[in-house]
Parts: sequence; structure tokens; C-alpha cells
Amino acid sequence: MAGLLMLALPGNAQVVVHWAYGPFGTPGDAAFVVQDGRVYQASGSFGGLGPCIWVVEEDQVFHAADTFGKRGTTAFFMEGPDKLVRCSGYACQRGSCALVREGNKVFRAEGAFCTKAEGAFVIDSDLIYLAEGPFATRGDAILTVDGELRPIELLAILAGL
Repeated sequence: MAGLLMLALPGNAQVVVHWAYGPFGTPGDAAFVVQDGRVYQASGSFGGLGPCIWVVEEDQVFHAADTFGKRGTTAFFMEGPDKLVRCSGYACQRGSCALVREGNKVFRAEGAFCTKAEGAFVIDSDLIYLAEGPFATRGDAILTVDGELRPIELLAILAGL
């Protein structure tokens, strides 16, 4: 019987993001699936594709207009390598800052100038932990990532939590 040949194409890479529990990040069910620049809600514990939530193009994140990932109105854009800013409408009218990343720590941000507020998340390799307080002290794990995500994809997922 002939075997199947699977090609690893860059555009077809699928990354599954699972819920994680406790201080050691025990993996749980699949939460999100990222594939072809789209963030889907996971369906089932192994990460089947559910409805599309966001469409990511270069430095902008769009709400999905339908379950298959048709591009809708804008939701966020990246300002530099470390700031995720809310925006609205089809022309991406700038809103307030959502998240600011400093190294492996992610902080909630306020206002148009991205003023750093309280700690939100700590990224440690493939685990994402909740953070507490102004210095982002690591708490319990919330997500584990099976693969590589672009910063804009990861920050969009975190902004939705």
C-alpha cells in the first residue's frame, strides 16, 4: 500500500493553543487553532476548526465576518513590535491601547499613549501564565501553545481573554 506524502507548506502550518491549568501548566482541551492567518475557536478536545474569530493580515487584526474567516471590520493593529492597539471600522480608526509586551511579560495598557497598567500575562516558552499586580508576578498557567505564533496572533488571543 502506498504511503501518504505530507508536505509542510508555510501557509498551511496549524498551531493549536490549549487551555492550561495550575502552576505547572497541565494541558487541557484545545481553545484556539491558528491556521493561514486566521484564529479559530477550537472544536473538540483535539483542536478541530470551529468558527473563525479573527483574521490576521500583516500588522492588523480583523473581526471575522463569517464562520469561515471572511475579513470584517478591524479590531487591533500592532504599533511597533510590542504594542497591540484597538481600532475600529474598515479604515482602522485608532482607539485605546490594549496590551503592551515587555520581554516575556504582557501588561494591560490604557489610553492613546499605551500607558502600562497592571500585569496581565507572563510568557514562559510555550506556556502562558496569568500575571498579578504592577510587576506581573506569575500566577497559574492559562494557555499552552503547540507551535510558533506570530506576536500579533498571540497578543490578539490574549486581548480576547
